[in-house]
Amino acid sequence: MPFYERDGVTLAYETWGDPSLPPVILLHPFTGDARWWHPVASRLAHEYWLLAPDLRGHGRSDAPGDLDAYSMETYAEDVRALARTVGAERYALVSCSFGGMAALQLAVETPEPVAALALSDTSPAPDHERYTEEFRARERRIHELETVAARFGTLELGRRLAKEFADPFLADAVRALYGRMRTEGFLGAAKARRERKDLVPLLRARLTMPVLIAAGLDDPVACAAEVMADELPHATVALFRETGHGVPILRPERFADVLLEFLRAAEEGRALKRRRTF
Repeated sequence: MPFYERDGVTLAYETWGDPSLPPVILLHPFTGDARWWHPVASRLAHEYWLLAPDLRGHGRSDAPGDLDAYSMETYAEDVRALARTVGAERYALVSCSFGGMAALQLAVETPEPVAALALSDTSPAPDHERYTEEFRARERRIHELETVAARFGTLELGRRLAKEFADPFLADAVRALYGRMRTEGFLGAAKARRERKDLVPLLRARLTMPVLIAAGLDDPVACAAEVMADELPHATVALFRETGHGVPILRPERFADVLLEFLRAAEEGRALKRRRTF
């Protein structure tokens, strides 16, 4: 696995495909890492050069102990540093959840290198008047987990969360997921998530590149997808029936098909149907 460094922090990333192909950078969710993208990447690597970083605090990347080392602005600069490292002057950004927050920050700050932007299961602000109570309850739950991690560490957090799953396979997966993540990384990423700025007022003016907004209809975050869709009338909206949070991992084949069509259309300058449900 290759690594790169920014300001003394060593960051890991994975690649798929041929470097001569158009570059696509994949940004994973909170507590995930580059491996989260394997099911989607395997379906795109014949047409694109895919790069997926372990965002700072996650996976095999460093997890600085100073929580001031974590912010959405920092995550955005980490991704730009990856692009510079591999020589990608223009690239598509594909993201999910927490990764989408970093992708939005990057695209709002520096839209020029972003050839296309895919946002799945994410939100452009920590709160908004159009967000549902379900969304706010989910946010409160994440803040509760942050408190547990701060007091007991991520290993104990994983054990506690695993008890909520009747399926032994899912319980083991949750324990493994939180067991891999260092407490400093969890707390730093949670801080960045909690303190992120409201980007809604900037979306229309800054995000003029092709945009794909994807969401599961059973996900409380779907209300945020509608907020973004209203601000971005040129965006393509893909909604997935009977799907919760994490469309790329819950519906990898269908998501990969939608993403591939979007990326091809973006390259060719074609517009896609405004809204589709799968």
